[in-house]
Amino acid sequence: MTGANKDESQVYQDLTGFLVAERVDLRLAATEAVLQVRDAEGMEKMIANGLVKPLAKNFNHSNPTIGVNALQAVVLLSSNSSTSHKCLEELLLAGGINRVMEVILSAPPPATTTNDNNNPLVEWKKRVNFALAILANLTRDEVGAVELVGKTLPEKAVAPEALTPEEREKLPTKPLLELMLSRFLRDEFCSPPPQKDTTTKNDDDDNIAAHMLTNDNDAQQDSDYHDPYQHFAAVLMNCTQTEAARKFVLKIRRHENNASSSVFQAILPQLRNTNPIRRRGIAGTIRNCCLETDSAWWFLNEVKIMTPVLYPLAGPEELDLDEKKGLDPDLWLEGPDKVREPDATTRLFLVETLLLLCASGRKSRETIRLARTYVILKWADMVEEEENVSERINECVQFLRRDEQGTPDGSSDMMVSESLQRPNTTSVQITRLDGDDGDYDAVD
Repeated sequence: MTGANKDESQVYQDLTGFLVAERVDLRLAATEAVLQVRDAEGMEKMIANGLVKPLAKNFNHSNPTIGVNALQAVVLLSSNSSTSHKCLEELLLAGGINRVMEVILSAPPPATTTNDNNNPLVEWKKRVNFALAILANLTRDEVGAVELVGKTLPEKAVAPEALTPEEREKLPTKPLLELMLSRFLRDEFCSPPPQKDTTTKNDDDDNIAAHMLTNDNDAQQDSDYHDPYQHFAAVLMNCTQTEAARKFVLKIRRHENNASSSVFQAILPQLRNTNPIRRRGIAGTIRNCCLETDSAWWFLNEVKIMTPVLYPLAGPEELDLDEKKGLDPDLWLEGPDKVREPDATTRLFLVETLLLLCASGRKSRETIRLARTYVILKWADMVEEEENVSERINECVQFLRRDEQGTPDGSSDMMVSESLQRPNTTSVQITRLDGDDGDYDAVD
């Protein structure tokens, strides 16, 4: 080892020592020093010299600035394409999921009248926001998603009486996914941010089930504290890569008044949220849940998913009377004031949701056709600038415009045309073509 290498190694040893020092001023200086490193080579050296674990130990430090600095540093390390994988590996080995969960589910301090920089509630929101960003990155890969879901499976956590004593000892004391969801949906934790565009373009997202902050600019934008639980949408999307998490989202809960509800129905309105990070994550979650083809009838007829999914794809174009027939008025009443979803990744998730529903069976396609989906997709494709989104739209159109096997030419268009001649076409009850009320998706 050369002298220069020895000197460099000693610097990292000293930095590691400062990160776990008892003196608060040393920890603060060390976390600030780590934050100054933004080049890929420097980040790689920090990870190679074992700085991820001591940083993780500072996530929940009593000094809020140290905690925020440590969390932001790991967000940057786990968001850089050259350091992400190794950083996340080290973080998982250091018990990263448990450490960020301590921050995410910590109790918020009371608000004060001081300015933002000295307000404890603001510091808490920043810390939660960064912690959830890290959790979103940790769950990108299946290993992280499985680990989180395996530790927080709600139905087991809330029903311990159904388990053996041995199983009960291994379970978390709280249903963590459900607790995060509860905070994600609470109004007091999602006040609207100042007017600025936080939508980020994701040009190269081959794994549409996962979310990762893609660069330093994203990480800086994510310091916004007005919506601390915004990244739970990405966490939920990543977790629904697993069957267990999809079951959690789709599970129907019965109530005393005979009403029913599900996580899926609770998150669906988030597609109209003003926060683009929420919209993107929830769109991805919905797309992942539609992999459960056995739920297609429920999606289309009970949840009535078509309008929520089509609404972000609808734009300000003026529709003629024929195009409006059978179309939910929510999709055209706003007229020229309607804004189409600006984020390409969100649009991609929504169109892929439609594709999965189209592929689930002939009965699904009939319902989708009668919702006049083609009208929305036709106008959306005319202005779509992203090639991958346009390709998915065209695949969806091919599904909708083609005639079903064993039916005469033009039968698909004829079915829609005939339905529009009847009253109340927006609530037509779909039955099997042969009159048999068998399985909804028995005919492909």
